[in-house]
Amino acid sequence: MEIRFKAFEYTATDDFNIAEYEFEGDSNSGWQILRNNQPYLQLGPGYQILKTRLCGICATDLAIRFLPHPLPQIIGHEVVAQDDQNQKVVVEINDTPYYRDDSNLDIFSREGLYTHTPERLTLGIDRLPGGFGPYILAPNKAIIPIDAINEYCAVLTEPFAAVMQAVSASPPKEGDSLAVLGPRRLGSLLVAGLHVNRKLSKRNYRICALSNHSSLLNISKNLGADNCINLSEVDVNALENSFDIIYDTSGSSTGFELALHLAKNEVHLKSTSGQATCSIHKMTEFVVDELTLLSFTEEHLDFTWDSENRQNLTVYIAPGVRDVHVGNKVVYRGSFADARKILSGREFHNRLPRFDVAIASSPAEIDAIIRPDSKGQESLVRPRGVILFKGDPTNNPILEFVNNGGRVRSSRCGDLNVALKILKEDKVFADNLAFYVISHVFPIHELGKAFQSARDKRSMKVIVKHIEL
Repeated sequence: MEIRFKAFEYTATDDFNIAEYEFEGDSNSGWQILRNNQPYLQLGPGYQILKTRLCGICATDLAIRFLPHPLPQIIGHEVVAQDDQNQKVVVEINDTPYYRDDSNLDIFSREGLYTHTPERLTLGIDRLPGGFGPYILAPNKAIIPIDAINEYCAVLTEPFAAVMQAVSASPPKEGDSLAVLGPRRLGSLLVAGLHVNRKLSKRNYRICALSNHSSLLNISKNLGADNCINLSEVDVNALENSFDIIYDTSGSSTGFELALHLAKNEVHLKSTSGQATCSIHKMTEFVVDELTLLSFTEEHLDFTWDSENRQNLTVYIAPGVRDVHVGNKVVYRGSFADARKILSGREFHNRLPRFDVAIASSPAEIDAIIRPDSKGQESLVRPRGVILFKGDPTNNPILEFVNNGGRVRSSRCGDLNVALKILKEDKVFADNLAFYVISHVFPIHELGKAFQSARDKRSMKVIVKHIEL
């Protein structure tokens, strides 16, 4: 099969060019992707061509020039497409052996970390041409029919799955007071996700939306928030330690620092802005790897996600850390270069090549644990693992927060099947989501205008709809 098309590529100068692409191959033998008649990407078997119908613009798209991914490329990952039988589908964005239905699974997939294979491509984010093009190539197992769901609801499946991942990773407890900071594109979905989780779990907790914009607060109220606070009209110091968990979707370092000030127990970070936060430069990668930051205690050495049935066995202690006792764990010390050598050596053969826990004494050491190699994408600590801080937190808001017993957690992609199940079983909820969250729909030839609209603080979710270029 051979398909040629023109598509808008996003560039490092924050604009769009048109490039010509060609997909040639088939699902059994693999695919050659050409860009402007030059080899661009070679894919093995296990992919299908889909025709794109709708694609949402998200904060990652708007910030991608700050992220460590190659440009120019065709971006866009919140996709509704159709297959060769004209069946409408959504697409899991992570291209890994698990989603290609490869019988030879990598160690990350065998550990249940299907979305964390280091060599993965990511639809519309990292090399795999995305949904702002008229056609995409998607792994076989990543393609999920939407059945009877309206496609303008279905286009929200990927970001809705991401917010349900946050609710799953940082589950509210009975009686909790929760807040969503920055309820715009992702944040409004998170308000809705907390609301539907409250109904399904039968837990009684309160949801508050925090924003400087009354229009966003009105939307949050309609999506299930019990209380809405306009931060421009109150003394934020009076809200200090008011919320058990704050889910930060503000997309800014100042927003995150405000979340630390207002949270009593936990801040859950959802933003991948590419910006430094509290002297930590790798917070985007922290979110991508779904890591957790806690203070050092013996109890925290055993931290795992509730959904994971495993034990922490290996601990890496960074060079600046002094006077720690880790019980019966297997301990590794040394430089960050030494740690990388250990992980690539015999001791970790046929094991996940990451430490279960890492202990750091400074922001620089936290950065080095998350990405020890400036050119690489591999952390020293496992995805969904924990970094423990033991050092001087003075004048650093994030370190002072964890040193006082707070938790900083993060999450990335969620299970599209979980999100679709909720949308299918509650049509009223799904329709409300689309009605309140989607503010603009543009034809694909107005993609530049759509991006301008998405950056406008008056906009919510902006969708592009495909026509031929």
